[in-house]
Amino acid sequence: MNPKRQNLAIAAILTAFILLSLAYSVINPLFEATDELRHYRFIQHIVQTHSLPVQGAMSCSEQGHHPPLYYAAAALVTGWIDTGHEICYEPPTNPFWAHHYWEVGVDNKNQYMHGPDEAFPWFGEALAAHLSRIVNILIGAAVVLVTYLIGRTIWPDQPALALGGAAIVAFNPMFLYMSAAINNDIIAALAGAGVTLAAVHLMRDEAGLNWRWGLILGALYGIALLSKFNLAAIIITIELAVTWVAWRKKQWRQWIVVNALIIVVALLLAGWWFIRNQILYGEPTGIKMLTELWGVRDPRDSVKLAFMELPYVWTSLWGRFGYGQIPLPAIMYNLLAALGLLSLLGLLIPLLRRDKEELISYGPYLLILLANVALFFAVIFNYLLVSPAGPMGRFFFPALPSLALLMIYGLTRWLELLPVSPKENAKQSAVLAGVVAAALLLISLIALFGYLAPAYARPADFVDADIVNETEASFAGLVTLRGYELSQESVSPGESLLVTLFWEVTAEPPGDYYEFIHLIDEQGLMIAQRDTHPGLGRFPSSQWQPGDRFQETIAIDIPDVAYAPATATISVGFYAPQEGYRLGVYSADGTSQGDALQLGQVPIIPDPAIEGDQSAIPNSQHQNFADEIMLLGYEYDQRQLLPGETLGITLYWQALTDDLPDYEVQLRLLDETGWIMETLQERPLSGQSSTSAWTPGEVVIDHHEIQTGESIPPGVYRVQVALKDSTGQRPMIIDEDGRWISDKLQLAELRIAP
Repeated sequence: MNPKRQNLAIAAILTAFILLSLAYSVINPLFEATDELRHYRFIQHIVQTHSLPVQGAMSCSEQGHHPPLYYAAAALVTGWIDTGHEICYEPPTNPFWAHHYWEVGVDNKNQYMHGPDEAFPWFGEALAAHLSRIVNILIGAAVVLVTYLIGRTIWPDQPALALGGAAIVAFNPMFLYMSAAINNDIIAALAGAGVTLAAVHLMRDEAGLNWRWGLILGALYGIALLSKFNLAAIIITIELAVTWVAWRKKQWRQWIVVNALIIVVALLLAGWWFIRNQILYGEPTGIKMLTELWGVRDPRDSVKLAFMELPYVWTSLWGRFGYGQIPLPAIMYNLLAALGLLSLLGLLIPLLRRDKEELISYGPYLLILLANVALFFAVIFNYLLVSPAGPMGRFFFPALPSLALLMIYGLTRWLELLPVSPKENAKQSAVLAGVVAAALLLISLIALFGYLAPAYARPADFVDADIVNETEASFAGLVTLRGYELSQESVSPGESLLVTLFWEVTAEPPGDYYEFIHLIDEQGLMIAQRDTHPGLGRFPSSQWQPGDRFQETIAIDIPDVAYAPATATISVGFYAPQEGYRLGVYSADGTSQGDALQLGQVPIIPDPAIEGDQSAIPNSQHQNFADEIMLLGYEYDQRQLLPGETLGITLYWQALTDDLPDYEVQLRLLDETGWIMETLQERPLSGQSSTSAWTPGEVVIDHHEIQTGESIPPGVYRVQVALKDSTGQRPMIIDEDGRWISDKLQLAELRIAP
């Protein structure tokens, strides 16, 4: 590939990156990216007070623990803009956001409510935020360019590798997303890439170590320290390069000079930051104050948890938008994992082939890249051990250029197994790099338009021909339900019932109303419910205009603990969140239908998939307590009782292991607010059995009785079930996908009558 084509290729990658990043920025509403509002407040603190934030000094969080380099740059660009808001301003929040955050979809993925003030042409806060994002986009483009320059330095005769590595960085959906948001992870990536570029240049420098390298590396390290504190670890990458050159050229005196200059220059650039931290917080990093404000894990107790969180780190390195509540389909992560594994195995091919020429030519540089990857993996893992906010792939961005170059190198090594000439091999490497770049570009486009954009888009319109089960129910004259559809004729505990609603706005509402759907059984007890902003959070009523039409499909999760069989009546309505009143419902002729519209009934049937002995267990469950005990089912002896009466509860347990602790069963009677009204704690079988004596597979029918008080208020109650060991610890309930759900389980509702 001639130099002109190389320049055109990297220019095309950079152009595509900038255009894609701008698209991500325009489509992603303000402050939806991880901690973006807090990062924005840091910028506004500089703009409005002409000073740096102090941790804990404000009434809001503003990321004051971070070094200021990115924020100062963004403040310089946006300082002339009057945003009209104070530093601690917070947009209206969506109380239903992150519903089923782990699922792919569009159900309440927005943390904030967004209005026309964010639309183009931007002004005020929207302008300041988007300009701050553009600063980050330009920094991200610099990361892509430096990745290319690292590749050209390592493989001067293989430009396809440099271009392929740059494309992997440029078209990583998460890197695009974070580049198009306000944060300091992108400038951290640039600092990491800059140090890596300097390291490989030093290793190629025939003159070896001299005082200029001390100045260069010291300046880069100082900039890194002012970018993000986790880059303090990159001194190891610097030292590996400096020490390798000193060893190879026997320049140990120069090694001392260079290291002294690195320390001096870095301190001149960044030392003031650590002195400030020492004065403000009593230690130079500010980490102690951070842990006091944000919380901390005990590393001795979190090793297992850290390993469990590593898959999340991998997926969030490639694309988990927002706070992780907008994931991509599992197949995308699996394909990227397969690509990574194939690359890793490809790195071993020169070793297995004992290709001395290639190992001598490129081995030291590959080791620097590998060391960088290992270093920032160690940084993340250490963070997982001490912080609940640790499993974020963006913390790996300083090593992303190294990973990308290793990936493209590993993939192209497979081509060496083909019986072709070196010239033909170079052509095939270029083709493979192009295919990888095109595939990642396609993934980044799918991530943008297939998953990010729909998560915030207004719900779809409909035409009359789309309407099913036509109705003409008006809700206070503001909106009319034109029709509805249920996804199935019956539903079992643990399943979801999809309710599709067709709405037509008839008048402009005075504000926001919340929408509800209730499933109520024959005894008037709640089986399941959903509350949400209309349009699943994407079309609040405060934005409605007469004539608007939209359809929405709301998933109603039937709890695993729901009583079955039963018949559920489905009703829908709206209520004012502050005042609490519901909108009245009226038929087409003006007849009042109350404050909720009944759509029909649906049978709740036991799970037909449950067969064999467990099918005879009432309200069959699979509640897995710490892989030790399974709750197979439960039953109340009555669901309506009077004050002073006894509630009998039968639990069906199964031991999963022969090494059970001696658990006690804790039962609590909770009112509708969650207040504990009665508590019973005893061994199974009313204190007559010890779980430590249970054998695996054994089903234990465990009966308990809770005595209610004569003065207990009438109302709706729930029974909460938990296990407690001798130390008071409660085992966690584990979902089928391995997620920890809770250390307690709430069973179906019951009623205490007057």
